[in-house]
Order: sequence, then structure tokens, then C-alpha cells
Amino acid sequence: MPQPPHKSGRVVSVRLPHEITERLDRLCERTQRSRGTYLRMAVAAMLPLLESDHWKQQASNYERRTFEREFIRITSQLMDEEHDDGDQLEP
Repeated sequence: MPQPPHKSGRVVSVRLPHEITERLDRLCERTQRSRGTYLRMAVAAMLPLLESDHWKQQASNYERRTFEREFIRITSQLMDEEHDDGDQLEP
């Protein structure tokens, strides 16, 4: 039977490069705090920045696609009008 979630949160596993775990472990030894403490602090500090960057990128992509669609629409319309004007000039 699966265990119920712990009251302090879920367990998340992540692989980190050796250099980062060494630095993290040295920090933990100096401060007598756990890896989990610092990892929670790092994620909590960085998550708002990552979310903000993600939404800015999404907005930028949306604007780019919108401008591209509008450019194509206007260009096509102008080309159609030019073609229509050319047809009218022929006898």
C-alpha cells in the first residue's frame, strides 16, 4: 500500500553535477543545515524568475506569430489588389 504524502511536502529527485553537490555539501557542513534546506531555498528563490522568464518568452512568441500573420495577411491583400488592378488595365 502506498504511503500518504508527508505533511512537509513531496519528494523530488534530481541529478546534479558533481561540482554542485560538492559545493552544496561544503555549505551544509559549514552551516550545519541539510541539503534539502538549501535546495528548497534555491528553488523558492529562482522559481519566480523562471516563471517570469517563461511568460515573457511566451508573450514574445505570441507577439512574433501575430505580427507574422498580420504581415502575411497585409502582403497578400496588397498583392491581390495589385493583381486585381493589373487585370483591370488589360484590354
